[in-house]
Amino acid sequence: MAEVEGFRLASGKVLTEEDVEKIADEIESDKPVVFSGIRLVGRPSLDGSGTSPRVSFRVPRDLYRAALERAVEEDRTVSAIAREALEKFLAAP
Repeated sequence: MAEVEGFRLASGKVLTEEDVEKIADEIESDKPVVFSGIRLVGRPSLDGSGTSPRVSFRVPRDLYRAALERAVEEDRTVSAIAREALEKFLAAP
């Protein structure tokens, strides 16, 4: 495998010494620095608000297995099963 000169960004683009010099010159100038092409990391928001809080909790092994089996049967994720269960629990009188 050939060695790549420069730095590889998460996008796969190789940042060369020329790119680094250009960025440094821009930062050192009196002009405002504009960062373009910034990509947010992570998964898309569940409700369109921009971010979705993460909920994490532990469950007994047999409960996890049951949730996993249901998820496989329904071609869903364990997270989707857990969200639905929490929604139903909170909606109950």
